[in-house]
Amino acid sequence: MSAPLSFPITARRTGLYRSGRPWRTACLLLALWAGLPLLPGHGNPPAGPGQAWAQDGGGDDGGDDGDGGAGGGRAGAAGTRGGDGRSDSDTGIQEPAPRVDPGRSVAQELVGVNPSAAALRRAGALGLQVVQTQRLGQLGLVVVRLRVPPGLDARTALALAEERDPGVFDLHHRFRLQQGNRSEAPAGACDLPGCEPLAQIGWPASARCGAGQTVGLVDGPVARSATGLRGLDLQQRRLAPPGRPPADEDHGTAVALLLAGQPSGGFQGLLPAVRLRVAVPFYRLPDGQVSADAFDLAASLDWLVGQGTDVIGLSLSGPPNRVLAAAVREAQARGAVLVAAVGNEGRAAPPAHPAALDGVLGVTALAADGRLYWRAGQGAQVDFALPGVGVSVPQPDGQLQRRNGTSFAVPYLVAQVSQSLAEGRTAARQWRDGSAIPVNDLGPRGRDDQYGWGLPRPALQCR
Repeated sequence: MSAPLSFPITARRTGLYRSGRPWRTACLLLALWAGLPLLPGHGNPPAGPGQAWAQDGGGDDGGDDGDGGAGGGRAGAAGTRGGDGRSDSDTGIQEPAPRVDPGRSVAQELVGVNPSAAALRRAGALGLQVVQTQRLGQLGLVVVRLRVPPGLDARTALALAEERDPGVFDLHHRFRLQQGNRSEAPAGACDLPGCEPLAQIGWPASARCGAGQTVGLVDGPVARSATGLRGLDLQQRRLAPPGRPPADEDHGTAVALLLAGQPSGGFQGLLPAVRLRVAVPFYRLPDGQVSADAFDLAASLDWLVGQGTDVIGLSLSGPPNRVLAAAVREAQARGAVLVAAVGNEGRAAPPAHPAALDGVLGVTALAADGRLYWRAGQGAQVDFALPGVGVSVPQPDGQLQRRNGTSFAVPYLVAQVSQSLAEGRTAARQWRDGSAIPVNDLGPRGRDDQYGWGLPRPALQCR
């Protein structure tokens, strides 16, 4: 039992007591004592559950939050060295500054990966109800969604489930696209829009690039009507929850144009001859933000593996999640190379997933002069650095707009990996190791937490 509150008798000799108002003095001291926990250095104020930095200034739909899941992967905090490349001269409107966002998981839901019948019975005894079961045949996984009963929050339910079945269940985390905003861009010196960053990476801008290759994206929907994509072998599949409003086509179309834009349509993409498959798990939340759930990201990877994709780009990030980690692991076991954005939360942010998972190639964004995108994540998850600041993308009205963000660096690394594998110049294990890939080393000698190994420069021909 704690001791009762008391004041030292010596307080009677203070100037405050001599004022003749002993009760006022006592009340003042009591108020000061009660307020200590709110002062800097005297404890922490109450925080909302699972607060996390937003990826793109977004909110959530009032759901249960938390980032206390687990997904394995590469450890390591962000680097503390300089070289973040922040500059007010970066072309393109920057994303809004990050703010605390509690909406990192779906309200009152858990997910599970390969749960046994006994584990589901024990979950049912806690009041959890299975609302969806999906067999991911291409990945060899069974994933489930469970509803948490009223009166029990998701994190408490997860802690209870973990006591008997560790490593099976997780929060139903959300993931976000790593996009920046836009501004009009002046006409460049290239013959076609899209050529400038290709010169930066030494790319052979040929219509034959991508021939015989099947590449996948997990992104927002792609506008088939985009002039720069006409003639592309494109298939996409919506995998967002039924009834959810679709995400707009802006982000997915921009990434698809950078990767596979058609010269005949007026835009020079990296792999014009590629077969492009796009899985679309993203939907719009009531507050207008765009999000994808871990359950649907796993289904996206399952579908893309079934489409025979060799390389998969994920211009998204979020917290660690067991279901997503299992899906990534199984996709890799079936030969797919995964490329993911390292996130736009800044160098002090925790490692972004899935970029932080073992074997996933994490890519950061560069400006044309080699500076790092000032909001890019840093740390052990960074493997390579590719163009992603001020890259030009045509809009429906034909105007070019500059885009910033690690999202837009993903298609450049996807193209390099896919073309080099197709030409037999590198093996997937060499990309995962990194040290054997020819690069422009942009930071300290060897790999570092800002640029990774550097800017890849494999000798490609596209013949």
